[in-house]
Amino acid sequence: MIVLKESKIKIKFSIKKKEELKDLSYEELLEYVENLTDNIIQEKPKKNSSNSSIAPSSDINKKKKNQSLRSKSTRKPGGQPGHVAKTLHQSDQPDATIAIPFTLEQCKKCGSALDDTLKVLKEKRQVLDIDLQRIHARISEYQSFSIVCPVCGHENHDNAFPKDVAPHISYGTNIQALVSYLSVSHYLSYARIVQLVSNLFHVELSEGTVDNILKRSAGATEGEIEKIKERLAISEVVGIDETGCKINSDRHWNWVFQNREDTLIVVDKSRATKVINDTFDAGFVNACVVHDNYSSYNSLIAQSEQLCLSHKLRDLNYAIECDNTQVMKEIKQLLKEAMLDHKETMSADRRVILKQQYEESLNYLLSLPVTEKSETHKQIKSITRARDKIFTFLLHPDIPPDNNGSERAIRNVKVKLKVSGQFKTLQGAEDYASLRSIIDTSRKRGLNEFDALVGIVGGGSVF
Repeated sequence: MIVLKESKIKIKFSIKKKEELKDLSYEELLEYVENLTDNIIQEKPKKNSSNSSIAPSSDINKKKKNQSLRSKSTRKPGGQPGHVAKTLHQSDQPDATIAIPFTLEQCKKCGSALDDTLKVLKEKRQVLDIDLQRIHARISEYQSFSIVCPVCGHENHDNAFPKDVAPHISYGTNIQALVSYLSVSHYLSYARIVQLVSNLFHVELSEGTVDNILKRSAGATEGEIEKIKERLAISEVVGIDETGCKINSDRHWNWVFQNREDTLIVVDKSRATKVINDTFDAGFVNACVVHDNYSSYNSLIAQSEQLCLSHKLRDLNYAIECDNTQVMKEIKQLLKEAMLDHKETMSADRRVILKQQYEESLNYLLSLPVTEKSETHKQIKSITRARDKIFTFLLHPDIPPDNNGSERAIRNVKVKLKVSGQFKTLQGAEDYASLRSIIDTSRKRGLNEFDALVGIVGGGSVF
């Protein structure tokens, strides 16, 4: 039997001294021992972001040693080999050239006159800046004409305005894209957007106008969102995660479906499997789905599944803190070694063999006897239920062993809520989700996210 850490006694009755025990009868002594047994508890540490799924923000101002899952690196600080440096370079075609007047009339050494001597370029320096004088509001007027029929007198009007030109006056694609970019990508509040646009571009908006612009911009993303959804449905790897958000004080959930090229964020009242099925009615028949093993994924339609090992390593940390058992330490080491081997270049056949070897080692560790109802026992049962999802990532280099990509994608919602507190309407939350899907997908594909918004708002196709 594996020995656990020393237990403590939870005092709910009077503890007797040694000399008092001598005066007890057999029945009284037996009752005293039973009280001791009933009140022995296993001391457990508090949960935090290093040993559970609790958010790191809950660790603020708590003094504790560094318990990061990341092991100490042997690399030196600073840029690593292969890192592409970004340096400010001079331009071959400057917008303006300013010649510095030559003021010397005599040679500094011999005193000879320099008036008729030809000047030679010695040095050039450049200053990169923004020309604020050229950044200003521009109004384009579209005129349509009519012709009166000379025979019947009917007025013929060819009303062929572009579809983005509304009656009277409207905001152009650049302003709409800018407002969307500032709100969704940089989390600016409506009031700050109004202030920034006024100060920099002398365009006066209202907070209501900002809200209307976001609605129109989100509506223009519908076609591109469908493309993202279609690509994810046939993808070979998909990560899924969800996080809570407040909409007018009610709890809703932001779901993310993502891979290396695409990100889709949706909002729903539910945290159940129904959301996955409604979004992808055929499931992910071609994909390995990476998730954190939440109960909503139990009936997932997928070719294969990969449990997020970052979550599992935190759970193992907690079990080690509670019980200090060798089996938990060895399982943790086994998972970390598998994650390192995953980075190595190897053939598909070699990957199959490697996965089998790791599974055999894991099965042996899971078969070791442990104390019932301990944290070690709890983790043994959890890993046993999910053993088919532990080492799937070893089969292909593109399958990640963790769900960090999904967590990075879903974190933006939390940052947004830190600024605004909540979404006032479901429509506002859905608009944010659509625009954020476009921005994240643009980044993954190496596109300029602002240019992508300009293209979509203008009715174009980006992806």
